[in-house]
Amino acid sequence: MSLYELLQIVPPQPPPWLDPTVYLSNLFWVILRTFLTFLLVFFIGLGSLRLIDFITPGISEISKIRGNPIAIALVAVGFFVYLSFAFIASMISPLPIGTISGVVSGLNPLVLIAYKLITLFVGVLLSYLFAIVYYRVLAKVEPYGIDLDDVDKEPIAVGIYVMGYLIFLGAIVYVSLLLPVV
Repeated sequence: MSLYELLQIVPPQPPPWLDPTVYLSNLFWVILRTFLTFLLVFFIGLGSLRLIDFITPGISEISKIRGNPIAIALVAVGFFVYLSFAFIASMISPLPIGTISGVVSGLNPLVLIAYKLITLFVGVLLSYLFAIVYYRVLAKVEPYGIDLDDVDKEPIAVGIYVMGYLIFLGAIVYVSLLLPVV
């Protein structure tokens, strides 16, 4: 190598994320994905409230909390925590586009999104299965001396029960959104 060749060394280029257009483009995709995930998870949560009411026939969640401000507030807190889990997971989950996200560039982003959706729905279905098992064991197995149907006697107890389920569902959604798909 000659001295002339050494003097022609070009310094390394700055990382692409320092470019404002790359940053703003990635920010746009994160916000769009998070908003769409938020909407999807919001409706999953509403459906889950109806389903948990069906899964636990000895507890009338919806009708019991209706009209009781403290019970409704507890359910609202649970719903906020549930949505917070989904929001955080969606924000920090890697983007399935481009090479900056670390995803193999040969993979179709729509395939990755489909995998994420499948993982999310499987996680939610597992939460229903766990809720059924939990209810059946605690509500029907007598050696423990616990009858889960007793929460139906007090609207605040029902609100706390639903809040706990929503937090549990939020944790499952959180993990489902963060599981790697590649």
